[in-house]
Amino acid sequence: MKTLQRKTEPVMIVLTINFSLFSALAICQVILELIYHPWLFLLCVLGGLVNLISLYLLLSKNPPEVITEEKVVSEFEKNKLMDDLEEEAVRRKRRDQIEQN
Repeated sequence: MKTLQRKTEPVMIVLTINFSLFSALAICQVILELIYHPWLFLLCVLGGLVNLISLYLLLSKNPPEVITEEKVVSEFEKNKLMDDLEEEAVRRKRRDQIEQN
């Protein structure tokens, strides 16, 4: 059975890189007083927070899959349907053999 892969990995990578860049720029502004500007520092902190919150929401939105009774029931129904199809195929083969004789 094929499973669909999530397309969130590239988004997570971009959000992680953005967060690290914003936080590094904010830290550099605190360490180096030459480039410190209150508005730029505020924008860096806000950008880092936005990336961190969106990364958290993205991770919490996709919880690991848990097998539920609905999935078990649907698997049971699929197996039953496949068995019925196999029986029908055997019946048709027998009927065709009888018609040929």
